[in-house]
Amino acid sequence: MHVIVFSPKLTPRIKYIFNFIFKDILKTDVEFTGNTEYFLQNDNLKISYADKPVGKELFFKHSNILLSNKVEELKLKTTTFDDYKVPFSVDDSTLPFDVFAASFFIISRYEEYLHKDKSVLNFKAEDSYQHKWKILNRPIIDEWAMLIKNVIRKNYPSFKFSEKKFKHQPTINFTLKPDVPPGFFPKSKFIFSSIFNKEQKFLSSVFDELTGLSVNPAEVLESFPDTQTPQKPIYFVNFPLDSKNIFTFRNSKHLLENKNIGLFRPCATGKEKLASLKADLLQLKKLQQGLVNLSSQQIDDLKLPSCYLNLISAGITADYSMGYEDTPGFRAGTCTPFNWYDLQLEKVTPLLVYSYCLSDEHFTHLDTQEAKKLVTGFIDVVKLVHGYFISNWQLRSLSQHLKYKKLKATYNDMNTYA
Repeated sequence: MHVIVFSPKLTPRIKYIFNFIFKDILKTDVEFTGNTEYFLQNDNLKISYADKPVGKELFFKHSNILLSNKVEELKLKTTTFDDYKVPFSVDDSTLPFDVFAASFFIISRYEEYLHKDKSVLNFKAEDSYQHKWKILNRPIIDEWAMLIKNVIRKNYPSFKFSEKKFKHQPTINFTLKPDVPPGFFPKSKFIFSSIFNKEQKFLSSVFDELTGLSVNPAEVLESFPDTQTPQKPIYFVNFPLDSKNIFTFRNSKHLLENKNIGLFRPCATGKEKLASLKADLLQLKKLQQGLVNLSSQQIDDLKLPSCYLNLISAGITADYSMGYEDTPGFRAGTCTPFNWYDLQLEKVTPLLVYSYCLSDEHFTHLDTQEAKKLVTGFIDVVKLVHGYFISNWQLRSLSQHLKYKKLKATYNDMNTYA
């Protein structure tokens, strides 16, 4: 038994969001039809998404956004639902708002496309409708999916859903230091050229280590056991700027053996940066032979759609950048991985997006108990909908350095609780 969805106009947007909610979140098959007679005669669970019901099926009144193929300013009519605001309010429907239109609006980052045409500034959490509607700290699309599931169970008690399990996935990023070449003159040339290159940052980190202000990534990696969580962390590696292609990383290769690795800070918005991105991916493959499924993460300045288009062009298949650097929450409204929908081309892309909801930056100004409360609160809401709890950490935050004692304690509390 599966769900059959009737709509008089089956657009790519309708198929995308129904597939996400029913296949990816609720784990049940879905079939689409625009044939009224076939729909009425079908014995499967029936849902109509239209202007009016066809028969006695579950009816959800549609909004224009899913019937369109344009990105344009919308007059969002909201209503109060539970204890928060929801958009696309409708009358005479199973729910008082178009849950599918609202879900698509959020997960597609529709408002970010509009933002880029109006401002050169980065899109911030406070700019989002989720912030205004007070739902940013909830995986709201997953919660709405659970609501649909309960409605179905109430009306069709015999309908069975497959179970979805909670998953915990830490991600850890750091900058890899290149090998210092042997010999006095090559070594001297390497050091001086790096010192006078203002864009290069790894040497300053070496200086910080010598003065006790920073940590050695190699030491943290060697002392940091992956067995702390059932799910191994993903280590996202940032390579130093290497315009002349002279750096090697043989000394660091053994540190990343048998670890899940990806590329850090790969956001590229121009041809030159795309070339640099591809060069870094080649370096990544040298660190771990046989690396096929390429993943990426960058924390600041995620620009849509250009960043994601270049990731796809470079051959990256999964990205962990969907989140806000300075604010906890679910930027795409979900804790379920989803294929990115390109609103410019109006199609589903192969790029699988994993949203993080917490970063170590979020704990900077909190004491230990406040940080623990924040972590456990987010884990609880993700567990409730059987989603992915993804957090982002800098490797230095997990060191023994006294400066990061609170952050490491928070990380350990997170692993224990999850």
